Amino acid sequence: MEKVYQLFQKNKILILGCLVALIFGGYFLWNRKPVNNEPVRTQVLADKKSASKEEIKSAEKTIVVDVQGAVKKPGVYHLKDRTIVLDALQMAGGTKNDADLRQINQAKRLKDQMQIYVPSKNEKKATVSGTSEKEAVNINSASVDDFKKVTGVGPKKAEKIIAFREQHGDFKDLNDLKKVSGFGEKTIEKLKDQLTV
Repeated sequence: MEKVYQLFQKNKILILGCLVALIFGGYFLWNRKPVNNEPVRTQVLADKKSASKEEIKSAEKTIVVDVQGAVKKPGVYHLKDRTIVLDALQMAGGTKNDADLRQINQAKRLKDQMQIYVPSKNEKKATVSGTSEKEAVNINSASVDDFKKVTGVGPKKAEKIIAFREQHGDFKDLNDLKKVSGFGEKTIEKLKDQLTV
């Protein structure tokens, strides 16, 4: 026993160090979190190649609109294609306090060369070019119901236009309607004032 005590006295720092290391090592082994061996799932981002050419062109395309009336900064503005009236109003610095926004459809999609006129509350009617009853129907975005406004295009023809558009992409020109069954040169001539692309 005395030999053990003398051995301890000579090597007490070494023995205490080993004990501390064992205590800490045991603590960390006891409390360590289990390693998840499942493979990390990575989200695959869509490559530009997967986007259709029409979507890329649409994202790059800009349109020009004229904003007038009860807005803070009336003028001509360049916006991205497929933006809405609200975006144009924001570009024009927002509306004045006396603007009557009940007469404006702020969710309406803008078209190139459109004019938006915001009336004040004492005016009778707002005008957003193409919002009157004789508005030209866009063959690239119109639904079957939208085509009801067009004289000479019934539900069947409307469905043919939509089916062709979904299969082949947007029409580039009104004359592309010739590719749709039931639309000849004379028909397109009659409809050209009621349709747009």
